[in-house]
Amino acid sequence: MTPDDVRRVRFGRAPIGHRGYDTIEVDAFCLRIADAFLGRVTLTAAQIRGQEFATAHLGLRGYDRDEVDEFLDRVCVELEFARLGIRRDPAGSQTLTSEDVRRLRFSAPPTGQAGYAADEVDAYLDRVIATLAHVGPIGLTSAEVRTANFGLAHAGMSAYHREEVDAFLDVVEHTLRAQEREHLETQH
Repeated sequence: MTPDDVRRVRFGRAPIGHRGYDTIEVDAFCLRIADAFLGRVTLTAAQIRGQEFATAHLGLRGYDRDEVDEFLDRVCVELEFARLGIRRDPAGSQTLTSEDVRRLRFSAPPTGQAGYAADEVDAYLDRVIATLAHVGPIGLTSAEVRTANFGLAHAGMSAYHREEVDAFLDVVEHTLRAQEREHLETQH
């Protein structure tokens, strides 16, 4: 995904009878996303996930909420790939490898904020590594990654920044979903 891709994105209107997102707010946020891809502003996956748009004014349909939300999910994945320094081929397919996961280091949570228990996250990363390396009889599925939960670290325990872990799991889910699709296509 490039800044031009973001600038050129077009969303459909909300279904008749529904009020979608305010078009001006969505368009302005997309310009901010394009600037983030250019390195002009900092925008994290957590900020994108937390972005809320006003409902279109009465009488206007606005943008289809599902289309906008799906686009923002893709943007989160792309930004996380870029943050991790993981290459993407021109077709946009993932190249996340078990070695990428081995090299991964999460930050500690910001002062005063709780983080995920590092031992739980590390154990889960071992499963991700095995899945990507195709080691063992059963690997993780994209659905399992989507519903992964970690406990919060207690005082004095090692912890990871929750937003970084969540953004990385988005990348893992995207990667596994692409592999699952590819596997289904080769079966037919």
